[in-house]
Amino acid sequence: MPWRRVWDGDEQGRHPLQASLLPLGAGFLLLYWLSVLHQLNYDFIDPDVSCASYMYRRVSELLPFLPRARWAEHVSIWGTLLAEASVPALLLHRRTWRFGLVAALGFHLLLGFDPTPGIYSFTGLLYALFILLLPGTFVDTAGRQLELLQARFGRSALLYVRIAGVLLWSSILVYSSTRDDRWSFSAGFPVYLLWALLVATAYLVTLFRTPALESPTAVRTPAWLWVLPALVLWNGMNPYLGLRTQLAFSMFSNLRTEGGRSNHLFMPRLATLEPYQDDLIEIVDSSDPGFRELKQQDLLLPYFEFKHLINDNESDELTVTYLHEGKQHKVQCLHRECDDTELATPHSRLRRAFFYFRAVDKGPKMHCRH
Repeated sequence: MPWRRVWDGDEQGRHPLQASLLPLGAGFLLLYWLSVLHQLNYDFIDPDVSCASYMYRRVSELLPFLPRARWAEHVSIWGTLLAEASVPALLLHRRTWRFGLVAALGFHLLLGFDPTPGIYSFTGLLYALFILLLPGTFVDTAGRQLELLQARFGRSALLYVRIAGVLLWSSILVYSSTRDDRWSFSAGFPVYLLWALLVATAYLVTLFRTPALESPTAVRTPAWLWVLPALVLWNGMNPYLGLRTQLAFSMFSNLRTEGGRSNHLFMPRLATLEPYQDDLIEIVDSSDPGFRELKQQDLLLPYFEFKHLINDNESDELTVTYLHEGKQHKVQCLHRECDDTELATPHSRLRRAFFYFRAVDKGPKMHCRH
């Protein structure tokens, strides 16, 4: 098959890349549902430490019309679980996909007002990925709408639209620069906000112009493409297999599986394929402010991550006193040369790429962190 055929449709108008839609859509659904699975823990449903209530308080500071009350924090917790569990299911069903799209756009737009940069950029990513679950009729309608806009208004009008967009973005940026609270997000948030409003508007306009759905045309999916959702599932199950806890879709979930303790409502540790989650150290003192902050917050750190931080530290002089396996140790580094040979040996790039762990609370509750 010539290379150009990858980008051209066949005689029935099907695009060759349509064969990947089912596996990619399945991976997207797993991203949602694995996130919900991680959130089903005792600390996520506790408004004192829950990431949902913590983020709700931050968003309500920017959007004063949101109520600031204890009951609202409870609603944010259970509303988050309900939304993230039900939105993918609504998008899948032929009778509810329109409602699911509106709910998804609203939920993630509101969530994007949290000032953490990784939150609103993730919302932007999801806005792009919704297309994987939407029917082909919707995509065709969107294409026709773009063609009609170009034919009706021409290039000059589209230029004016771009100019208006730049002016809107500039006004948001100028407004942000006058604030000293969380509205002052730097340029990142205004770019996101303009992007999200533009994409959400395009989705909604297309939604109300999309005709009734027809029976979808079957497209053969090569078996090897199902490796993609399998990798998503494997990655999401890492915390329960004794593997990495960061970048496993468990962000802002309050999940803890480290140190022989789990706060999950029902999911046990299925295996311990590597010992890294259970090998924890406690910082006693340090010359480095980053390590001292771990001590001040009463956090434990996996030894694997501690070793990486020691090797990654750029201080000319570094001293860390820590507890490991019930014994107190002290490591000293001068110009990045450490007196502990084992700690001074960095992880291989491959091992570091696959293993990444968060710090955990020493106390009984797991507070909100990425």
